[in-house]
Amino acid sequence: MKPRFGWVLNLDAELELSRARAGYVPQRKLLAQLAEHGKSAERLLGPDDFLVEKPATSQAVIGRAWCPTPLALAKLRGFGVEPEPHPNAATLRRVNHRLFAHQLGGGLPHQVYLTTRPELEALLARDERAWLLKRPLAFAGRGQLRALGPLTDKQWAWVDVSLARDGLLVEPLVEPALELSLHGFLQRDGRYELGRVCTQLVSARGVFRGIRLASPDELSSQELQTLMAQAASVAVALSQAGYFGPFGLDAYRYTLDGQQRFCALSEINARYTLGFVTGFPLHPNQLSLG
Repeated sequence: MKPRFGWVLNLDAELELSRARAGYVPQRKLLAQLAEHGKSAERLLGPDDFLVEKPATSQAVIGRAWCPTPLALAKLRGFGVEPEPHPNAATLRRVNHRLFAHQLGGGLPHQVYLTTRPELEALLARDERAWLLKRPLAFAGRGQLRALGPLTDKQWAWVDVSLARDGLLVEPLVEPALELSLHGFLQRDGRYELGRVCTQLVSARGVFRGIRLASPDELSSQELQTLMAQAASVAVALSQAGYFGPFGLDAYRYTLDGQQRFCALSEINARYTLGFVTGFPLHPNQLSLG
């Protein structure tokens, strides 16, 4: 008999993880936006699964979350649903943080992680190209600033808040020609399985619009080989960091300095994603961490 899962779809997980020290209180407007945006996330639920919004009437229910953050776990337990085994919050924060992916390599040339204003001022002064500044825990194109020239006072205010809170990942601003994702599932003993490469439909600002399986002719053999090797490295690194569960990595083809290149690791999502059901061979209700 397949288990029945009670789900919490906390699509704001990165915001909670980014503000864990100060205490995170979800804003009503944001939750309403995520509820609308995340309707497609309900594809993660099996036919007998449900969203946890009231006390469970059955003891044979396993609690599962988009990302098992403290607030998600508290909500499950508050409604009488015991969560499945999960990594701790510190591990979730570490592996979803952009610095973790940056240190694995595979990102853009000239990409750096900065924690002080003088570092950023020096970079912008010596290299006048357009830059993209990313807060390290964000999602769906949020928490990003395009530096197309000298920063305004308003932009510097955003930068200063970001640097004081957690630093910034800074990389050349490029236009992706092909955006990809690859999903996997990692067991507690380090065993993992990878899915099929997917093509992502994303807005110019990085907002997810849809996903489909990549066709065989969309990637070169070298790109595919590089992506699969990067995914294997990510799985090993996640396991060594103490993470287990679903994960995905994003990649893309782009042009920089007149050359077509391939970024094998744009970011890591150590959680479920809107594309997981499309890209992974097993539905989440067939997966267990028990």
